[in-house]
Amino acid sequence: MEKKIILFLLLIFSNLIFSQHFDFEKQYKYARSLSSKNPDSSEIILNTIIDSAQKKNQPNYIAKAYYLKSFNSYLRSDAKGTLDFAEKALKISTENNYAPGKALAYRMQGTQYAKLGLLKEASQSLNKGLAEIKNENTDEGHELKGMIYNSFLILLNQNEYQQKESYSKNAIREFQQIKNIPRRNELLVSAYTNLGYNLSEVKKFGEAQSFFSKALALAGHDNYYLKSNILHDIGFSYSQQNKQDSAVLYYQKALTIASQYGFTEKKIEITKNLEEAYTKLNDLQNVQKYKLKNLELKDSIAYNQKMAVNQTLNKKEENFDRQLIKSHSLSKGLITACIILLLVLGAVIFNMFSLRKKHKKAVAQIYQQGITPVAYEEDSLEAEDQSDNNIPTDIKISVETEEHILAGLRAFEENFDFNKKNISRYNLSNALNVNTKYLSAVIKKHKNFNFNQYINHLRINYIVGKLKNEPQYRKYKINHLAEITGYSSHSAFSLEFKKITGIHPSAFIKALDGIS
Repeated sequence: MEKKIILFLLLIFSNLIFSQHFDFEKQYKYARSLSSKNPDSSEIILNTIIDSAQKKNQPNYIAKAYYLKSFNSYLRSDAKGTLDFAEKALKISTENNYAPGKALAYRMQGTQYAKLGLLKEASQSLNKGLAEIKNENTDEGHELKGMIYNSFLILLNQNEYQQKESYSKNAIREFQQIKNIPRRNELLVSAYTNLGYNLSEVKKFGEAQSFFSKALALAGHDNYYLKSNILHDIGFSYSQQNKQDSAVLYYQKALTIASQYGFTEKKIEITKNLEEAYTKLNDLQNVQKYKLKNLELKDSIAYNQKMAVNQTLNKKEENFDRQLIKSHSLSKGLITACIILLLVLGAVIFNMFSLRKKHKKAVAQIYQQGITPVAYEEDSLEAEDQSDNNIPTDIKISVETEEHILAGLRAFEENFDFNKKNISRYNLSNALNVNTKYLSAVIKKHKNFNFNQYINHLRINYIVGKLKNEPQYRKYKINHLAEITGYSSHSAFSLEFKKITGIHPSAFIKALDGIS
């Protein structure tokens, strides 16, 4: 009855405060302080925080409130509630990219998984929590890292003392960097207590006692959960020293606090240790008493724990199924993509072989019969004079002049002067001492080309002959072949070569190697 009245008064008090001005951080800290005194009393504040945070769009405080609800559930040995609230905190924190909230949620998940014996899942969650705030060097970051290091201790057995000591000292180091002195001291209490417990396990009782003394000196008078922890761990230390009477005394003090404030998880641990202490004292009546109490407590949470384990395993199975479906979808997509790729590749290969076959046929024809004159659509020799195309074909030239020009062209071809870079219609007509129109008319009449086509044809014929008859030419780079034949660039050479032979020079050389 008294408890209900206190809760009712707290509700009225909190509503009066919240109706005026809601300070989320202040109320969160207040709820957190209540959690270690009486988990039930902090729930009222947390519900109000969640309600106000939803109205005022403060998702970070919703996440933190759910974390505290998860912590309260843990203190009451409500495994399912612990995981459910941690999941809510994680979901909201993830949606809002709130790293501290994710770290808090992972910490509670990992701690509860460890208590349920799901050590692999516990380790994964705690490591995820550390990863979220590894570079967070604020008070909040140091606090979270220290708390997660403390939670790792649950995963380790008595033989893993060095790891336990390392985690405990890491926690102390993180907490000592917190600038807020009251909060730092509160957190150091748990870290010192844990280290004292670990030292007691390996019989270092003097060192253990010094850390218990530090913890007691820092513990607030109204932090009942921490007090219960310290008293229990001191009792454990005495038990390790085989001072069972002293151990029982401290266990009983711890149990009184845990029972008064509903710390079920701690009660289970204390009653188990009391059973062991009374066994060593050969007090069979109390052995039976605390054995039954321990079993009753375990039975009271067994169904809840079973539900929590099943929920966790079902969630893992659902995640696996989702991954499997996703994997199947991905596989189908990959198979489809591979089929398309194979079809495209097949088409490319087919086209490549067809083209290669075509090239071989064309090269073989050129190899045997020479180059067939092509029908030009346009001229492409550099610095071409388009007036050459307008020379009338019926221009009157004397026989002597025509013979003179033809003789000059024969000498021009025999001396390979067409490969000179500066060759032009004007240069050649001057060399032959004839009119440019006469020169163009004779070339058109006897060669069936205009001047530029005539030069290009001579050049390509020349280089084809070299490639065919002198294999060392096939080793030359295209730009060198272009230079040999008077072209100033390999692109101009390649363009003209393909226009006349129907094949790019590099493909021509490759095909030529295959038939000669």
